[in-house]
Amino acid sequence: MKARKLPQSQRLPFELSLRIRHPSIDPADLSRELGLDAKYSFRAGEPRQLRSGVTSASVHGESYWLGTLDPTSWPGDDWFSGVAELELAQREIGKAVTRSLGSALSLSATRFLRANAALLERIRIEGGQISLLVALSPVAVDAFTLTPEVSRVFGELGITIEFEMTND
Repeated sequence: MKARKLPQSQRLPFELSLRIRHPSIDPADLSRELGLDAKYSFRAGEPRQLRSGVTSASVHGESYWLGTLDPTSWPGDDWFSGVAELELAQREIGKAVTRSLGSALSLSATRFLRANAALLERIRIEGGQISLLVALSPVAVDAFTLTPEVSRVFGELGITIEFEMTND
């Protein structure tokens, strides 16, 4: 039997990260409920780490969770499995996401964030803040479109979108 070639993860010309600040939530609970590992997190009341690695006497005043979103992985789930025409559409969506920041934002809003709407609403009700951080290189991304429908989803979910230009 011939081994099939596995698709290689393509480096996107942008990075999407979800940042959550909350008065007291356990970051481990967020990771479990979102199904994402935190890239960086701490819990309110935990001692702060100094740059030298030494623990200071002060503690974090709020919980913080930051995780990277990978919209290229979402079309690969079982959403389309079993129907050839839909599997073709799935591949096309995956290609569009790797080429287009607008497509990635749309997929993030409709597939991931809306699916976690109840959790995100609870975070806001409890005094938390949610941001989608978009890091992009002006060299790699020359333009993108944020449709009214996608903007509405971010607005309804109370998610701030923050853009950061990088020098890649």
